[in-house]
Amino acid sequence: MQTLDDILIPVQREWNGWRTAAVRLGDLQEVHWLQPGGALVPLIHAYVVCRSFVSGDLPHDCTLSPPPHRLLVCVLKKHIAPAAYLELSRRADRPQAIPAHTPHMPAPAAPVPSRRLGAG
Repeated sequence: MQTLDDILIPVQREWNGWRTAAVRLGDLQEVHWLQPGGALVPLIHAYVVCRSFVSGDLPHDCTLSPPPHRLLVCVLKKHIAPAAYLELSRRADRPQAIPAHTPHMPAPAAPVPSRRLGAG
């Protein structure tokens, strides 16, 4: 039987980007709310290791440092099943420590307070 962590989730680097990859919900790390520039409301974001892609690909440079790379990705409500969105919302609402950045990725942006109305 498939668990929520096994559900495939389409992710993208930018909230308004067109390139997507599919990852398992369980592979999304540090799920949080973030309101990127141009977005009207905070959206669900998370980190994922580039080797976790089940299908598709997201642009990133593997020549700067050896893989795997942690990438910040966006999850849009309209692209996933309601049960998966509810689970990601629950995880994003949990308080979490913000880890130090690594040399091949910028420090994570501070999460914004939860505002799910109209998200995605």
